[in-house]
Amino acid sequence: MRAVSGVLCQVIGCGPAALGLALAADRRGELPRLVSEGLAFLDRAPTPAALSGLRFPFLIDANSVGKDFLAGVRPDGIFATALHGRAGELLRERHDRQVPLALVGEFMNDLSRAVEAVLPDGFTYGADVREIRRNRDGSWTSVDSAGSALVTSGAVVLATGGYEDTQQASHRYGIPPGRLIGSAQLMSGRLDEAARVLRAGGRIAILGGSHSGFAAAELLLDRFGDGIPEGGLVLVHRSISLAYADRAEADSVPPALAGRLETCPESGVINRFHGLRSGPRELCLRALQGREPRLTLCHTGSDDARGVLAEAGLVVHALGYRTRAVPVFDQWGERIPMADGAVQVDDECRIVDAGHHAVPGVFGIGLGYARCDAWGRRRVGINTFHGEDGERIVVAMPAPAGV
Repeated sequence: MRAVSGVLCQVIGCGPAALGLALAADRRGELPRLVSEGLAFLDRAPTPAALSGLRFPFLIDANSVGKDFLAGVRPDGIFATALHGRAGELLRERHDRQVPLALVGEFMNDLSRAVEAVLPDGFTYGADVREIRRNRDGSWTSVDSAGSALVTSGAVVLATGGYEDTQQASHRYGIPPGRLIGSAQLMSGRLDEAARVLRAGGRIAILGGSHSGFAAAELLLDRFGDGIPEGGLVLVHRSISLAYADRAEADSVPPALAGRLETCPESGVINRFHGLRSGPRELCLRALQGREPRLTLCHTGSDDARGVLAEAGLVVHALGYRTRAVPVFDQWGERIPMADGAVQVDDECRIVDAGHHAVPGVFGIGLGYARCDAWGRRRVGINTFHGEDGERIVVAMPAPAGV
């Protein structure tokens, strides 16, 4: 592609979270300013159709209700057309119920098309950004794998998402790579190996007690039913947390099962960003109460856990995500060190280096760049990315650099 300069902001990655910048700007009435000063989206997917297939291609339900995915769209704004499409209408009908992630993906695709209609020249596909370089005037340039400059802008928003580090888990737990699969792969429909293991009378271990871990267990139970024997699934976890709408709901659960309670000061929801919800929550309670004999829960580090991981025919990785990081270089060509694993951002969504200093003009949003709450929990949620995170970036957006 031809190098582009004179842009206010470039967004690296066009997944669901990246749309939050345009949605927040529309709500605040600042989208015309961003468009006039230059807003560029870059993604490595070769075509819009290829990118559409990557937005929540999962066989499970979301852990949020329908209205959460509509909340970021201004009803009388530029992107309101997405609210009246098939996906938007179905999300509205199920405003207080869990919804399939495939439906959420359809709605995200509608939003993406609406944003692209406003920025017909603002989306670039096949842009494999490998690094970001700071220029002497304070602007930033994205560079591709061939070392060619792509876009120079006053600000950069990194929205490159995260990935499951199955290689690290393989080394840490001594699991041969051929017996380990990422939860995202499994929940995207790769069930053939699970079927083979169960047909042969083997067990499947799920490593991680997050929503992904219990959602993977729920999917396997739903798909294979009585083909899973008693104890055929074993979920290995460090800890388990349930989400509660409020303190009254938490008090309705026996104290031995309730676990640690962290009340979000904004919403009143307990364990808002890490507690199990909906189907996975109910499955967890059934297993804890001995009402789901096909699923056994096992604590990480125990002899039982080590034995299970050593002999399981298949291990599902559900230990969370690491940032799909883009290296950032300063004006002297030195790489700016970042935290290992998950890149940190401050309360204004600015990327911070390993010394916890904000990198000026570089923001992060989405799964790989989520802000933390008061307990250090990552604030992961589409309504958060499309809501306050997007707004914080719009407010903090610097004036255009002299590029």
